[in-house]
Amino acid sequence: MHYAYFDESGDSGYNNSPTDTFTLGCVLLHDSEWLNALDQSISFRRFLRDKFGIPPRLELKATSLIHNKGDIRKLGISFPARMAAYKSAMRFQRKIGVFKVFSVVVVKSRILKKEGTDVREVAWRYAIQRLERFGTSVKDNIHVVPDDGHGEFIKKKIRQMRRFNRVPSAYGDSTLERHATNIVEDPSDRNSERIILHTIGRS
Repeated sequence: MHYAYFDESGDSGYNNSPTDTFTLGCVLLHDSEWLNALDQSISFRRFLRDKFGIPPRLELKATSLIHNKGDIRKLGISFPARMAAYKSAMRFQRKIGVFKVFSVVVVKSRILKKEGTDVREVAWRYAIQRLERFGTSVKDNIHVVPDDGHGEFIKKKIRQMRRFNRVPSAYGDSTLERHATNIVEDPSDRNSERIILHTIGRS
């Protein structure tokens, strides 16, 4: 089975929103690699502590490293050092070789014309479709682990798409049934700041 860890970026509102995008980032990890990934992630966070002075339990965010925001700013790390830490995190994800990563980005201004459109619904619909296709391709089930606070919404969406999910065909105007039956159980909410595998986040 694969675990699908999700984190949200941006906000799903329209009024007074600071950004025009809402993003879901996903890290997929097979259960057989979980302990290996945990051990290597802990070692990497210790490396960041020893090399750059970044505490192991501080959640890394790309925007914080690039723009010197949040808790990173309090550490007084130079721009070159922050970029080196950022690049190290990117290399780590590739080097460890057990993570599969994808994201869903919704540009809110492009769907605003559809009155009543729920940005989160759009993002999660595409994310679940992506998970269903991935699970089918590797012949495995998936358990969703989203960020804290939206579990009930995501649970309803997954339950709905297990029974009804039609996607556009790559050929012509027809649609295909792609029930998300390989997404097992209900999602398990987690606080992303407490997930050790959350090595580097979004904004």
